[in-house]
Amino acid sequence: MRGVMATGLLAKKVGMTQIFTPEGDCVPVTVLEAGPCTVVRRKTAEKDGYDAVVLGYGPVDEKHAHRLSKAEVGVFKKAGTPIFRHVKEIRVKDAKLLGDLKAGDVLTVDKVFKQNQRIDVAGITKGRGFAGVMKRWNMKGAARDSSTTHEHHRHIGAVGQRKTPGKVWKGHHLPGHYGNEKVTVQNLTVVGFEADKNLLLVSGAVPGHADGLLFVNTAVKGQPRIKKKQEVRERAKPKV
Repeated sequence: MRGVMATGLLAKKVGMTQIFTPEGDCVPVTVLEAGPCTVVRRKTAEKDGYDAVVLGYGPVDEKHAHRLSKAEVGVFKKAGTPIFRHVKEIRVKDAKLLGDLKAGDVLTVDKVFKQNQRIDVAGITKGRGFAGVMKRWNMKGAARDSSTTHEHHRHIGAVGQRKTPGKVWKGHHLPGHYGNEKVTVQNLTVVGFEADKNLLLVSGAVPGHADGLLFVNTAVKGQPRIKKKQEVRERAKPKV
């Protein structure tokens, strides 16, 4: 395969650890098992109205094909690829970003990402069920802890209005369902990867639990910090 690869990969969260830089700094990192992802379909602006690539991740056995519809199975058969548990479509504005990718090509972590690259990681956060305002919204609590206060330490307190308008405004922070929603963490830095194990080391935390499905994409904004630091040092040098 030649040209520039796709801008992202599907990944699985392995866990967190720490590494040491050559300067001796300890960096907390999240380990992601990114790919390998197989190209299931290539979409073009001439035929489909936009340029995109459809990636498959997590192959499953043929005996589980009955769980999919005939149309879904037909997509994999047409591409000549195994049946995958997860499928993700990546749209691009410029077809050159996809290079000459075609159905059946396999993308690995070392073909898509590089050292010190900025990435965005999207996933589903941990579900925490029904939570109160102190856990859900980080509120202080309704009453101080005293001998005369009973069973109101973690209550929300008064939320209604007076006679006018006599209601609770929409969007008020109240107890309710917490977590289990899609969250994207932007501008994380790739501090390393192991191509033989498809592992990607990301500086910082990512949403979701261990073994959770993630989508790792090239950052829509921001540049590597190291490059910015180098530019600042160059501008700070005295001109001769």
